Amino acid sequence: MGIGSLGVGSGLDLESLVTKLLQAEGQPRLKGLAAKEAKVQANISAFGSLKSSLDKFRTAANSLNDATAIGRAAVNTGGSTLFSASAGSNAALGRYSIQVLDKAANQKLSSTADFASGTALVGAGTLSISVGGDAFSVTTDAATTLQGLRDAINADASNTGVSASLLVVAKDPLDAAAGTVTRLVLSANDSGSANAIQTTVTDADLANTDNQGLSRFYFASGDLLNSQLAQTQAAKDARIAVDGFTAISSTNTFSDVIEGVTLTVLNGPADPLNPALETLAVTRDTSTARGKLEAFVAAYNDLAKTVKDLTAYDKTSGKAATLNGDSTVRNIAFRIRSTIGAAVPGSPGSLSDIGVAFQADGTLKIDSTKLGTALTNQLPGVTQLLTGDSGVGARMDTLLDGFLDRGGMLENRTQGFDKQIKSISTERDTVLTRLEALDAQYRKRFSVLDSLVAGLKSSGDFLLAQLKTTSNINSGSSGN
Repeated sequence: MGIGSLGVGSGLDLESLVTKLLQAEGQPRLKGLAAKEAKVQANISAFGSLKSSLDKFRTAANSLNDATAIGRAAVNTGGSTLFSASAGSNAALGRYSIQVLDKAANQKLSSTADFASGTALVGAGTLSISVGGDAFSVTTDAATTLQGLRDAINADASNTGVSASLLVVAKDPLDAAAGTVTRLVLSANDSGSANAIQTTVTDADLANTDNQGLSRFYFASGDLLNSQLAQTQAAKDARIAVDGFTAISSTNTFSDVIEGVTLTVLNGPADPLNPALETLAVTRDTSTARGKLEAFVAAYNDLAKTVKDLTAYDKTSGKAATLNGDSTVRNIAFRIRSTIGAAVPGSPGSLSDIGVAFQADGTLKIDSTKLGTALTNQLPGVTQLLTGDSGVGARMDTLLDGFLDRGGMLENRTQGFDKQIKSISTERDTVLTRLEALDAQYRKRFSVLDSLVAGLKSSGDFLLAQLKTTSNINSGSSGN
């Protein structure tokens, strides 16, 4: 008989019997393994929650270790559209009167000759271009076009700081029917009067300023009569006045006029003859440090809540949370609290000394007044407390790296849980393999029993039939 047909011959419920025997054999062990696996999975989930909270706390702690941001000064330009400002930690505090006198510009020169297109020929010879006194040369021949001259200038390895481009413009600004002409434009890459452009020409016709051939690209600031390039934008230095004193820069950036402050010219004055007088205020920035400390406290309190929830014990119900009594969690919580509370040499002391202290329930709280006083009167000391190799930020980062990074405490615990899950899976497979073997054994034995009982039943039925026939015969004989 095949599997699933036990009891057909005997009429006994052998299938049910085999099922119950297998359940009695395997169910207790499988239930035990399932309960054990559920507990390990709960631990994995709990440590995942802990790791997530620690990661967020590490981000907040890392942000404390930024001396540039925490110790910097704040600048207020009053919404000026003429200049912007930024300040470092060493900025000289105060109020300054600022005037923008000139915005820096790079020089631009344009050809005045009418070239029909970029394929027009420029003539043979050598064009030398000087930028701020540093020169380079390009050589042309009878087949060189305006486009070719542009490309030669831009590609020259000795180019000292000029870019060439072509503009297609109206030949007559008042007459569209006049068509267009193409102009060569030379632009200095850098601004400032020191980066002025000069050109000289050695023309094939030996006349170097006659507005013919390559001479059409001659320009000298001291020889405007013969120059064939027009200056469309002069090389100009930026000039500002700070408290009445003039400062000059070839760029639009001034980084050494006011100590620790960088000024950037955005626009030139609306009236150069009467430049606007504006105010720059440089004050100590306390909002950045306060914001970072508030984020640190919030992240720690979230972490503390996570730890509390994972290790809680309900006395009323007698129910313990997943990580109640776990030594790893206790160790992590203790070491973090100790690091937060430790003093830092060269600073006001510890976080509690500047108004960030532990409460009775284990959370952190900021005393806003105390912190404000420390930030206003002791900002260098607060910066030392929070930043640097010995600061709270760096100490906390090192500690949390030991918990979270590869090979750290949490990874070791997680790997242990993974091994337990694999062990449970292996043990479950062993139990299921044994049950399959028992199922085969039971079916083999009960199959023999089923056949035997079926045979006995068949013999019994035959004997009963014979007895019934004999009884009928005897009854008939008696009636005669």
